[in-house]
Amino acid sequence: MISFRVSEEEFRTLAEVCLSQGFQSYSDLVRTAVQELLSNRAGRGPALVQSAMESLTRRIESLDHDLKELIGHSRASSPGNG
Repeated sequence: MISFRVSEEEFRTLAEVCLSQGFQSYSDLVRTAVQELLSNRAGRGPALVQSAMESLTRRIESLDHDLKELIGHSRASSPGNG
């Protein structure tokens, strides 16, 4: 059992949500909300890693491109190439 306090306004909002969404009790509402939170959080981890990897890949590709350009400019401007 988990117990927590809410303000009067939060309590009124919970009551409205229970009625409008058809929950039989506050426990049903809170249990559903917690399950959704945990489910979304569990699914978010891999997506965050994937997003970070894609960002790093783009940055590495950009750096690789810039480095190749620098090498090309360096070779073009070095003595004996003109």
